[in-house]
Amino acid sequence: MKRWMICLLFLGMMTAKLNAQHRIEIQVKGLSDSTFYLVNGFEKSYLALDTAKADGDGKILFQGKKDLPLGFYVLVQGNQRIFDLLITTQTFSVKTDKADLYGKMEIIGSEEARQFAEFLRTVNEKGAKIQNAPANERPKLIADIDAYKKTFVQKYGKESLAANIVRINTEIPAPPYPAKPTTEDTIKHNEYVLKHYFDNVALEDERMMRTPFLGPVLENYLKTVEGPYSPDTLIQISDRLLDRTPPKSDQRKYVFSKIAQKFLSTDYLGKEVVYTHVAEKYMIKNMALWDSATVVRNFEYVYRMKKVLIGNTLKDLPMSDTLGKPVSLYQTKSKYILVMIYDPNCHHCQETTKKLVEDYPKLQAKGVKVFMACGVRGQEKDKKDWKKFIKDFKAQKFIHGYDNASSIDFTNDYNTQTYPNVFLLDANYKILANKKLDTEQYLNLINAEEKKRKK
Repeated sequence: MKRWMICLLFLGMMTAKLNAQHRIEIQVKGLSDSTFYLVNGFEKSYLALDTAKADGDGKILFQGKKDLPLGFYVLVQGNQRIFDLLITTQTFSVKTDKADLYGKMEIIGSEEARQFAEFLRTVNEKGAKIQNAPANERPKLIADIDAYKKTFVQKYGKESLAANIVRINTEIPAPPYPAKPTTEDTIKHNEYVLKHYFDNVALEDERMMRTPFLGPVLENYLKTVEGPYSPDTLIQISDRLLDRTPPKSDQRKYVFSKIAQKFLSTDYLGKEVVYTHVAEKYMIKNMALWDSATVVRNFEYVYRMKKVLIGNTLKDLPMSDTLGKPVSLYQTKSKYILVMIYDPNCHHCQETTKKLVEDYPKLQAKGVKVFMACGVRGQEKDKKDWKKFIKDFKAQKFIHGYDNASSIDFTNDYNTQTYPNVFLLDANYKILANKKLDTEQYLNLINAEEKKRKK
């Protein structure tokens, strides 16, 4: 038996009316004298939003002074799933029998809950026929279920949460492959699927975020498109998804959070601009949906990140060398400059420097100079640690700078949240890469840049 995660928590994103209440009566013949949970399915978690004890006749009364968030629920006894249920209204009743939960289920006061029970009952009955049928008859029975799903969705329409749940779990019909598919056919097929990926997803229905289905669909889609598509295309995709959500809704906040989380710390170069775009457009310029602390936090992220987006010019680093003489980034002339902001006592910085010293001949052959900016300053010990670091890691061939004047804002001007923070620049100090990469990745990036210039 699958174990269900029971957490007696309310989702922070979900809103409830202050002067509202819920009253849901459930009677299950064959179940009694036990504690039951009304559990909301949210992404991969199941959150118990109400609890009640059954009497000797299997009657369970869930009631409270707040509205329950509307969405997909499970009636749970201990760790056992009893049946699935939609809550789309705050007052209704369910009556059934443990021996045939969906077959005997009667629902009064909630049309969409009744629709969902009807769907589960019918699919279970048709599924049982498939299990007992000979192999040669099964394709026809499976096709019958697919036809029923289509009819169900058409019958109840996009206003029905039950129909929307069936839709999101229905595969998008793609054009068939030719007899001998080529690579181009595969590319076209994949592009078609991605283009129509959300045809069956009711982003307009706010209740969908409180089901186990919307989250995985969004995550899988964003993971799939993150790498292959350009930042401009990803921005268009993000706008398209967010603009389909109700403007003043938890659904919009939810979809926004999925996109923001994906691109705030993306592994792909240049894709963080998707985060800065949606944060500005849907949060900073539309603050009504958000609490002030969240807006301020994201404003700070955007402020820092925009300065170091690929294509921007990195701000100068006016520093002093080991002899106390002025040295700066803009004094450094080279086809390419690798800038590393670091802490001499940071283990990752030490390992990165070892590798950089080892691989420097390869980088130098491509016209790369290394500018190492110590990001720690203020105490005499810091300066001693800095000089010791240069000597211990044999990094004398690089250009080194220390902020004697304590005038550099590493956090806000260079988005230095962790060490080391590494940038690859061209001769005009334009940012080509804004994160630490392997040497081979830098070389590939330089090769691609040079090919682009020759065109």
